[in-house]
Amino acid sequence: MTQVNRSPKTYDVCVIGSGAGGGMAAKVLTEGGLDVVMLEAGGPVHPEKDYKMFMWPYDLPHRGVGVGGKQAENFGEFLAPNGAWQIEGEPYVSAPGSDFRWFRSRVVGGRTNHWGRIALRFAPVDFKSKTRDGLGDDWPISYDDISPYYDKVESYIGVFGSHENVDSAPNGVFLPPPRPRCHELLVKKACDRLNIACIPARLAILTKAHNGRAECHYCGQCGRGCITASNFSSSQVLLPPAMKTGKLTMITGAMAREIIVGKTGKAEAVSYIDKATKTEKRFNSKAVVVAASACESARLLLNSKSSLFPDGVASSSGTVGRYLMDSVGSDGWGIVPELGKMPPHNHDGVGGMHLYMPWWKYDRKNDFPRGYHIEIGGGRELPGAGMFHDLCHDEEGYGATLKKRARQVY
Repeated sequence: MTQVNRSPKTYDVCVIGSGAGGGMAAKVLTEGGLDVVMLEAGGPVHPEKDYKMFMWPYDLPHRGVGVGGKQAENFGEFLAPNGAWQIEGEPYVSAPGSDFRWFRSRVVGGRTNHWGRIALRFAPVDFKSKTRDGLGDDWPISYDDISPYYDKVESYIGVFGSHENVDSAPNGVFLPPPRPRCHELLVKKACDRLNIACIPARLAILTKAHNGRAECHYCGQCGRGCITASNFSSSQVLLPPAMKTGKLTMITGAMAREIIVGKTGKAEAVSYIDKATKTEKRFNSKAVVVAASACESARLLLNSKSSLFPDGVASSSGTVGRYLMDSVGSDGWGIVPELGKMPPHNHDGVGGMHLYMPWWKYDRKNDFPRGYHIEIGGGRELPGAGMFHDLCHDEEGYGATLKKRARQVY
């Protein structure tokens, strides 16, 4: 029989996962006076050491690209502080004939350390999609139910944007948006001619100092993590105030295995594996918050079987782990000759888009369901290995002629 190390203390709440959901739960609960223990499968994060915000490509062994195998698959050496499609020691299986790729992040703060920072609200129309087009199901709640909480989150974390009164992009509590860059102004000009909405993006990046955090300094490297905490991450914005209360106990390297329910059917403990010692441990709590991301949360609920819940906690409907929905996207690119004529200039901006085209074509009949939005990218970026790869197919020679062409393409 496996020996389980049980903590003698009973916490008010056990929060599983330290990302966006878990971090906010910990902040709200601890500031409300509750004793909280948080289980995080990854290790701690130290922004000043782990983030590669100001690092040049030539400062890394493979110019930031990675070489073969795991590094190449996991986006190279710049991703901060970690995130991967494949994690050593964490194999998983997919159904025969399926090709399901699952991006995971094993670190305090989870994927909020390197997310895209796009912070859009659901619109009223998103809650009633079936009423509109007959597909799926309407939500049992409405935009009006959620709107006050959007206000609270935006007010606290800081999101830039503008009030545009677009049906599919509700107004919010916004910081001033950054000015459009060259390529974005050209797209905006074309959109205006075509009568397509193109408005300031809504990103969780500070354009002015906010709640003790410095404004963005426009290095454009948000995806590597932000040492100044000018963009939102749970590890830098939600967890520090929770820790400051003295009410949060953080356990890292803790892979949650099972939610233990008592005779009344209510959760009373969480069993986890200490990854360092490979031993099973347990924390008692009066309530459990499952915030371990969609796939990990489903795994945990399905693992939590008992005589009261033979198919797992919250799984009597048989739908836990089914109907998972990914964010479907595509991309396209082109060359704008006008940009090639621009003199070299400082391409200041955040690490993301300043303008975007909100959800459109959802309000008409298409040959596909619903619609899409368009995110704009372009212009000069920090030079990196491989960015002139295609130039080698089109140009011959070397020296001044090739350099001139490379500058034009850049």
